[in-house]
Amino acid sequence: MNQTKKILVYSGCIAFTVLGVWLLTAEAPTAMYPLWKTRLAGILSIIFFGGGGLFMACKMVKLRINHKKEIEFTDRGISICGAREIPWNEIAGFALIRFKGNRLITIQMKDPEKVIENEPSWIKRKTMEYNLKTINAIYSFPACMMDGRAEEALALCRLNLAEHQCHNR
Repeated sequence: MNQTKKILVYSGCIAFTVLGVWLLTAEAPTAMYPLWKTRLAGILSIIFFGGGGLFMACKMVKLRINHKKEIEFTDRGISICGAREIPWNEIAGFALIRFKGNRLITIQMKDPEKVIENEPSWIKRKTMEYNLKTINAIYSFPACMMDGRAEEALALCRLNLAEHQCHNR
């Protein structure tokens, strides 16, 4: 994500977490909602927004500690947010799509069903199956995770793939 979006997301997480604390510590019920509903809304706000913000911050800190980027091209493959590398020899190509208002770069795999089948985590398998049905790719990332315009990010992905396909021949 670019810096402006990151700041907005973190600010929203902080604001909703503070709102959750305020709702949780409210002494009197509001005219519209009983005290238990107000407290429940506070707890859910803290868990969802506080937890989500903390999770995102921890991922970013982990990337920084390990000197990694959100999208990293290596000799072996592409890594998204420090996750396991997707090998170049399994990638068929990249595409730029618009999905629910976001511009995504999708990673087309040569044999997506085999990749899904070999995934040990059932949660990841279900996510991959859903992605394959909805966006026709098991892996994707927001184009804004890379510097520059979406088309430039796509061109960089394709260039890296072409370079690594040439080296493997």
